[in-house]
Amino acid sequence: MPSERPRQRLRYDPGEHRLKHCWNKPNAEFVRRGSALIGKCPSTLSKQLAEQRLNDGIGYPIGQETPERIYNLYDGVVYEAVYSGDSWHGYPWRYRPGRKSLPRQIKQELERRAEQQDCLSGYKHWMKEHGR
Repeated sequence: MPSERPRQRLRYDPGEHRLKHCWNKPNAEFVRRGSALIGKCPSTLSKQLAEQRLNDGIGYPIGQETPERIYNLYDGVVYEAVYSGDSWHGYPWRYRPGRKSLPRQIKQELERRAEQQDCLSGYKHWMKEHGR
């Protein structure tokens, strides 16, 4: 199996200029805005920590040099990041009708990381509430 080359260091944009995913509570949640559910990142997730999670994340599609999305965990919560022109923007992940669920390989790796980070019960709760 060929070894994967490390990705170049990715830059995270915390979205301070667009407050859609920011709030002052210490937990991640979803809030309804009109007909949409908006993922809110916890106030405890600093820009530095978010960038670290981005760079340590799981790129999807797996093995692709330039991923379309990147997944990782923070305190048991699954986060998804997408490229937004010149940087990456992350938010709490949830299953949405009309979209595929997380691939099995991503779920397995997230669960393994949750065990390592001692947040497996939080991860399982998040997936029960928001996954599929």
